[in-house]
Amino acid sequence: MENEKEILIKEAASRYLDAFCLAIDEKFKLPFFIKEIIRELEKIENGENKRLMIFMPPRHGKSLLSSVYFPVWALGKNPDKEIIVASYSAELAGEFGLKARDVVSSPVYQFIFNKKIRDDISAKTRWSFEGSTGGYTAVGFGGSITGRGADILIIDDPIKSREEAESGAFRNKIYEYYASVLRTRLSPGGAIILIQTRWHLDDLAGRILKNEDNWKVIKYPAIATEDEKWRKQGEVLWSERFPLSEIEEIKRNIGTYNFSALYQQEPISSENQEFKKHWIKYRTIDELQKLETSRYLTIDPAMGKGEENDYTGFVRNFVDNQNKWNILSFRAKLTPTELVDRIFELHQIDRYDKIGIEETQYTIGLKPFLDEEMRRRNIFLPIIPLKHKGIKKEIRIRGLIPRFESGSVFLIEKENEALEEELLTFPVGKHDDILDALAYQLEIAQPPISNLEEIQRIYERRNHPISFE
Repeated sequence: MENEKEILIKEAASRYLDAFCLAIDEKFKLPFFIKEIIRELEKIENGENKRLMIFMPPRHGKSLLSSVYFPVWALGKNPDKEIIVASYSAELAGEFGLKARDVVSSPVYQFIFNKKIRDDISAKTRWSFEGSTGGYTAVGFGGSITGRGADILIIDDPIKSREEAESGAFRNKIYEYYASVLRTRLSPGGAIILIQTRWHLDDLAGRILKNEDNWKVIKYPAIATEDEKWRKQGEVLWSERFPLSEIEEIKRNIGTYNFSALYQQEPISSENQEFKKHWIKYRTIDELQKLETSRYLTIDPAMGKGEENDYTGFVRNFVDNQNKWNILSFRAKLTPTELVDRIFELHQIDRYDKIGIEETQYTIGLKPFLDEEMRRRNIFLPIIPLKHKGIKKEIRIRGLIPRFESGSVFLIEKENEALEEELLTFPVGKHDDILDALAYQLEIAQPPISNLEEIQRIYERRNHPISFE
């Protein structure tokens, strides 16, 4: 009976990549995204597909699967294949090669494929099986691979850091090595797999997608930005290993700028940013509470909670004596009734001088609910309908640039994650609901008036009355 189980394992592992991974690694897991990658890697191995890109967050298993387990499985099936694994450094590429060689040397692998490494070609950066013409070659970007061919070329993390990605000269160097060295080593009908963090719009993946067709792209952000086949918007990719609380903590620690690239696979190009990262300044809640402020709420309403509905953007602005804005913000999908309740809740907390609401949505969808609720509660809110005056949203939002550039806006720490994302991705970001609400602050926000200033105004008005002569 035991022999029958062993035969089953050997048969399954030699034919199917997922079974192979489970056989050689008892800790290996098969979440839905790993299953999808496996199916696409199998298509690469059998020739059904020739081009594959994989974009996923760190520590989700993409490199172990694609640069270690997959190539040794493919070589076990066909030891005459030539596989090149390239990474940003010779050291990292060598680590992949060493792990792959260790797998091949394991008793389980020998049981499944019974392939021995040649004594004379057994380095971690280059090893081959006895009696075969193929093998595994690991190389750092810029390294020589003269005389090597590739039936399968695997490029895993060609860029080390944001500093490298932000350098146009370095990006050109990376692409030149890909085009003139790696690409030329590809055998007729050979396949390419690219695994990387999307650091920049013009990184290697971006440039390849711009110049080449027929690439299959697997892209999974750490937090879903829309409903997908296997998860809903807002859900994390691998909740068992990285729950939402941990992913959100990572985002707070590394900031939106890096999180967008590393974890969401949505690069923010500093060259194309209209709101620069260094313009964003922060204050704590404790610092805000010590300030004398006037208070304004602006709302960009979107009625409804369906998937097709936009978010309603809320901006709470506390304007201090230096005319600095201190911002708390959020966005939510709300019914008209829920929106009215939220406005009253916020006013109860902040006691606004003015509440500005975009006029069209206010007049059409919200005013009847608000009017009725103000009468019922006997609380009459200082509502100001805000007019966009036919000016496009992007132009109104750009009106905020001088304030940010001059250091006149502070974001309250831990209260503006969505707004910061909208700022850094404007005008190409997926959302701008909070930004739109923030832009409306330009119409109503004023610094507080002290008693001394008011006395001065009275004096000037009394001594300089308006003349109708």
